[in-house]
This record gives sequence, C-alpha cells and structure tokens, in this order.
Amino acid sequence: MLMKFCIRSAAMFIVFVLCSPLALTQSLPAGVSPAMLAQLKSMSPAQQRAIAEQYGISLPSGGAGGSEPSTLARPGEPLTSARDQQDLEELLLLLDDEPKGEMEEEDSRQRFGMSLFDGEVSTFAPTDNAPVPDSYRLGVGDQLVVQLFGKENEQLYLEIGRSGDISFPKLGAITLSGFTFADARDLIKTRVSQQLIGVDAVVSMGRLRAINVFIAGEVAVPGAYSVSALTTVTQALFQAGGITEIGSLRRIEVRRAGVAVATFDAYDLLMRGDASNDARLLSGDVVYVPPFRAEVDVLGAVKRPMVYELVGGETVADAIAMAGSFSRTAFPSATLLTRKSGSLGLPSAQTLNLTSVDALALPVEDADVIAVPEMGELVSNSVSLKGAVTRPGDYGWVSGMRVSDLIGNARRDLARDADLGLGMIVRQKNALLDIEVLAFDLASVIASPKSSGDPILNEFDEVLVFSLVTADLIEEAEAEAEAEAEAEAGGDANLRRMLTESLRQKEDEDEEAEKDETSRAVLLEPVIAKLRSQARQNEPVQLVSVSGAVRAPGTYPLIDNASVETLISAAGGLTDSAFLQAAELRRLSDRESGQVVADYRDINLAQGAGLELALASRDHLTVRDIPDWSPTDAITVQGEVKFPGEYRIRKGETLSDVINRAGGFTAEASPESAIFTREAVAAIEVERAAEFARDVQASFATRLLTEETTTQSIADVSQIVESLQAVEGTGRLLINLPAAMSGDSNADIEVTDGDAVTIPKLSNTVSVVGEVKRAGTHTFQSDLSLDDYVDLSAGFTRRADNGGIYIVKANGSVVTMERDLWRFTGNNAALDPGDTIVVPINTQYKESLASWREITQIVYQSMVSIAAVANL
Repeated sequence: MLMKFCIRSAAMFIVFVLCSPLALTQSLPAGVSPAMLAQLKSMSPAQQRAIAEQYGISLPSGGAGGSEPSTLARPGEPLTSARDQQDLEELLLLLDDEPKGEMEEEDSRQRFGMSLFDGEVSTFAPTDNAPVPDSYRLGVGDQLVVQLFGKENEQLYLEIGRSGDISFPKLGAITLSGFTFADARDLIKTRVSQQLIGVDAVVSMGRLRAINVFIAGEVAVPGAYSVSALTTVTQALFQAGGITEIGSLRRIEVRRAGVAVATFDAYDLLMRGDASNDARLLSGDVVYVPPFRAEVDVLGAVKRPMVYELVGGETVADAIAMAGSFSRTAFPSATLLTRKSGSLGLPSAQTLNLTSVDALALPVEDADVIAVPEMGELVSNSVSLKGAVTRPGDYGWVSGMRVSDLIGNARRDLARDADLGLGMIVRQKNALLDIEVLAFDLASVIASPKSSGDPILNEFDEVLVFSLVTADLIEEAEAEAEAEAEAEAGGDANLRRMLTESLRQKEDEDEEAEKDETSRAVLLEPVIAKLRSQARQNEPVQLVSVSGAVRAPGTYPLIDNASVETLISAAGGLTDSAFLQAAELRRLSDRESGQVVADYRDINLAQGAGLELALASRDHLTVRDIPDWSPTDAITVQGEVKFPGEYRIRKGETLSDVINRAGGFTAEASPESAIFTREAVAAIEVERAAEFARDVQASFATRLLTEETTTQSIADVSQIVESLQAVEGTGRLLINLPAAMSGDSNADIEVTDGDAVTIPKLSNTVSVVGEVKRAGTHTFQSDLSLDDYVDLSAGFTRRADNGGIYIVKANGSVVTMERDLWRFTGNNAALDPGDTIVVPINTQYKESLASWREITQIVYQSMVSIAAVANL
C-alpha cells in the first residue's frame, strides 16, 4: 500500500507540473531539474491524459492547453513516444532518491559505449535550419523554398503533396517525390529558365517531412516514434532512451519491409569516428537492438580498462586494441588470460606473452578476462642512488662504472647535510637475491675519483648516502624552539598551556620526524630486514649494533672487514659527551655445550686501542657518557643583580656561586623576597594535583555506591577534577637567600638545570587582601601592627574569619597568627616590608536573619513540647 501511495503521489506531482504553468516556479523535489520538467510539458495532451488515467486522475479536456495534434508530428517538433506507461516509469525512476552505491560500483565495470546515451539532449530531431545533403531523397510532406528574381521577384513555399507533385505557379505540377534534393533543384531551375524568360531561381529546403519508425529490442523505451526524415540510427536510439544493460552496441539492425538493410556498429563511431554506417531512416523502418552475445573484460595496464562487446572472430590483439593498447607501465610478457571453460567446470588461467604474434592471434571467447600486469619498479642495467643527495633515483649502469660517476662534485650532487664519512653499497650477491653491504669513504671518492677508494659498481647496486641530521639533533632543535617560545610567552599561563600541548604533540610526532627519507633509520630499515630474513643455519645474521654516546645509535649491517672504528663511523661518529677512556664491546660466543656466552672487552677510544678490532655477528658496542656531563645545564638569574641573564653551571655549583658570578645584588635589591623556581618541583606539584583529582573522583564514586548524602553533582565534581588536572605547577622553592649569601651551607642549595631565581626590588609596602572592606596596599611603617593595617583597610567584613588570619612573607613563607583577647600573636607577629596580610572567609558564616529564624524555630518546638508534657 505504501508503494502504491508513493507512486500515485509522484504521478500527481507530474500531472500538476504538466497542468500548471506556475509549477515550474515552485520548489522541486531532489533529482528533478527544470530541463526535465520542460521535457514533460513538451508531451502531447493525449499522453498527459493517458498517464493521469492510469492512476485514476482526471485532467480537464484541454489538458495542458491547446488542441490535440494529429498522430503525425510536424517536422522540427520535439519527438514523442507512443509508450506512455514506460515514459512514466522512467520519470518515476528519475524521482527515486534511493542510494545508488551498488549501481555506481557496477557502472565502474560497465561495457564500453554504454555511456553514449547518458547525456541530456533538448531534442532528438535535427533542427529546421540544418543543412540538407544533396543526396537527401524527397518525399510527401517535404517543403521546398524557391526564390525567384529577375523580371519577377517572389518567394514560393512549395510542399510535396500526396501525389508526389508540387504545384508551381505558372509552371503547373512538377513531380519530385523520389528525386534527390540535387536532382529536384536542377529540374526546377531548368524549368524556370526555359518557361519563365528572364527569371532565375534559387532552390532550398524548407520544413522537412516527418516519418514514422519503430524502435524495438533492448532499448529503454521501445515503441513507435515520429521523427524527422533526416533522423539516423543513433538519433533514433537517443529518442528511445538508449540501450539497456544487455543490449548490443555492435549489431544494431535497420529492417525495411522485413529485411535487414543495414547493420550499425557503435564501436566504429566511438573508436574510429566512422559514421558511414549510421544509416538515415525511412518511414516504416524498424531499428532493432538484439541482446549482446559475448564480452571480454580487459583490465590492468591498458589505457582504457573496461568490458568490451564481441561480435565473433576477435583475437587478443583486437581486445587490446579496443582497450586503447598498453599503457606505458605495462608488462605484456606476463599477461594473464582467465577463461571460464576450464576443466572440472572451473575457470582456467593461462599466461600469455603478448610480445609474441602467436599469443596476439589467440581468439577470445565470451567472459574471458585479460589482465595486463604493471611493469614494476625494477629497471635493468641500472643502479640506485638514495639518501642525502640532490638527485636521488635510478641511473643507467655500464660496466666499470664507479661511485664517482654518480657523485663527482659535493656541491652539485650532495645535500648540504650529507655525511661525507661512511657511505654504503647494497649489492645482490647470489641468485637467491641475498645481499651484502660494502662501505666506502665518500670524502675520498670525491677527492680521488677513479682511485682504489672509488668502488666499482655492479648492476642493481644501491648507493646509500646518509644525513648528518639525526633524531638527537632534531630533539635539540625542538628544545631550543620550546625555550624561545616560553620566553616569548612570559607569564601568560594560557600561552604556556598551549605550548605544553604543542610539545606533547611534538613528542607524538617524534617517530615521524625520525623517519626522514635521508635518515639512517629509514635508509637502512629494508636492508636490515633483508639481512635478518636471509640468515640461515651456519650463516649468522650479518648485523651489529651500537648504543650510548654516538650520533645515531642503533643496528647496522656487518660490513666485510668492519672494525669498531667502522661501526662508529656508520653511527655518525661520537657525540661531545662520549667518555673515550672506557667503551665496551660485547660479543656472543657459542659454546660446544650449546650455550651462548657473552664476553666483554674494554676499549680505550682515546688511545685508539681496540679501534681496529674486527667485528663479528651480533657484536654490540657501548660508548659511555662522561660522568655528570652537563654542557648545556643553565640557570636563569633575573631582577636586581648587576648582570642578569642565563648562566651555564657545573656540577656542585650553589646558588650563592651563581649570584656572585652575576655580580651580586644592586642597591635596590631585596634578597629576602627572592623567588626561586625549579622544574622538578613544578612537576611534583602537577603530580600531586593529579593524585588529588584521582582521590576526589574515588571519594565521590564511593559516596555514590554507598548512597551517602552528597550535595555535589557529577558535573560539579567533574569540573573540579578537570581544574585539578589542568593545574600547572609554579615550582617555587622557598629559600633564605640572605643566609645563603652569608655562608650558611644549609641555606645555600645546589642549583640544577632549568632553575630560575628572581631578585625583586625592595618593596616598602604591606598589602591587605581577603575579607576586608577595602583591600589594598599600604606604605610600610614599623610602628604599625597587623590590627592597624586592617583598620587602614576599613576593617573586617561580616564574612571574615578574623581568627584565621595569616601573613605571606616576602620570600613566600607563611606565618599563621593567633588572636588573644587584645592583639594578634604568632611565630613572627612583626611585619616586614613586602609582606601580605590575608584575611580568609569564614566558611561557617550565616546571615543574622537565618540565625534568628533557626533560634525561633528551636524555641517554638521547645514550647510545644513543654505544653504537651504539661497536659499529660
């Protein structure tokens, strides 16, 4: 029922469009274009009424306006179909909004040529002003235009009547039916010149006659059509909506009086532009489209991979030609032909060498699949150059070719960050495609080409040139950028937070940064994988490794005659922090018992002892760092010192040492108010805040599980947790700088990398904040007490907790105060310049009205209880 309702609604919409001129101005459903609506309106009123009557809808007798035309359409008018129901079905399909995903997938492998009739055309008939060929044969209904000039000037419109004649004034009837246009034109001009002395004539075609043809077979809308006399087979097929999925494009027949007079192959038109078989139709002709017989699927490395229709007798060469021949990356020698007629009822496969004439002459059958493979990346007679070079890629190889033929000039052929030390050659050594790795000194190759240090290359060799840029250098550059950004951010907490998030993203992208195309890790990854895979029994894996203070620690190929020095060169050399006196080489040895034992050997790199030691499979070199190596450790000194700035520090240096290096304090300095921050303390604060957030979550969850009464909502607790997790530690460490400068070893702390100390100016003020009526800063006076400064701030508010006042000293320490009957006392009740008095809020405070309300309620309940007892 729902489907019928939808179809009926669609039909009513179509009829409404056809009947109302205003409908075109209304909003249109999805998929309905104005051009489609214009085509609907062009249908005859009889067709409009027929469509409406099929769905029980009555139209006014006038239809869409105008009287019903005759069955034979006038030449030049849009063509119409006699199959109203199928027209409606086509229109309903156009209005269908269902997804077309599956259809699109099928279209991706549709037969070649099926899209020929997909284009939208406004009319399928030739226009009246189209040129008419001389071979056009006149018939009943054609109109000739004769222009007379000379003694008489007149334009005549002469139509061929049912008798085949035209009625020419002053000349009488002239029979023209069956004549070609050229013969008719010559006959009229001859008659005029002979019978009308002094008059000449120009003859042209006017309105063309309409003919009736029938389109049958596998077309979208078969039926009878009224078309122009110049209509060809392709134009008629456009009128019928094109060919169906199973219709033939190559065996389209034109039948006249029951006899096939012409066969049209659309592939001639599409592939070769040959329209000679696109026959012009005559009245009464039948255009018949049979189902296709066979098809072949050509895919892979061809210019136009599609499915192609076969008519019989085609060969593999014909199928490749229909697909546009091979693409430039094709490898025709290994083409795969899959044929459904195999043994056991299963498809069979056959490899064809399409460079052979015999293979190209093989006949193709229905449902064959011809797959042409790609050529692949391997190029014969070539060598590859990879890494930190100007022009990486494949190069032609000739016998006797050397590395210097590829890299002859450092400025021209190498990248600026190329490592001129150790380069590698990856070479195939046997028929199993096993590889070996050779080493060469790139600097020697450039300095002394064609020498013994310039290796000769073999076919398929890969030359690897490494980059000096390593992951450590990238990390150092990112750290410098981070420091610069933090300096620009200053005290902006939001900006610092953004920087922190950005740094976290950089950490996630470190692996991608390390995968630079010229880095050792990327260049050697396939080489190391191949060496691992080709290891066999009695052939240990040809790999060694290095860690510690080298520029690029990791695993490297074991090169022939490689030594410890070779391995260090392969790793980019030693870093500045390398401890040359004590490197360690670990070697694994197999014992007769089957156990693997590790042997260790110390190597003194400073003296060169052990550098020439030959390496074996799975050797590992450890290069230690210098103890307490901190060449870049620094502390920042700001504020009131003579020479503020960043100072590099050594192990064991104290705060007083750094202050003295900075020139000591200025006259306006306040050492008692010094602010000292440490990154490690900030990290601890962040961790403590995160732990507290987890405790809050766990406590709240416990109260929910035990159904304890709570006044906080989940949203409130989540907000608190998020705030705690977003806390950024200040890292402030309380110090006694005056004591440290006076020689107190307990106060003089040892500084570390990232510390910062700020010496503010001497402040002669005392601030009062919190629950006072007028918070502010006051000039320090030694004779004023804490109560005096509170009075200067207009006293406490009603919400003040005047028993919990505390003082934040200039150096950041906190002094709690206790109040006796008359005055405040504490660990240090005296105030100093730069101190801040903090008056906290009383969390137990209640409005007086609320308090009196509670007291009245208690008294009332007590009186009621007394009265009840008295009445007992």
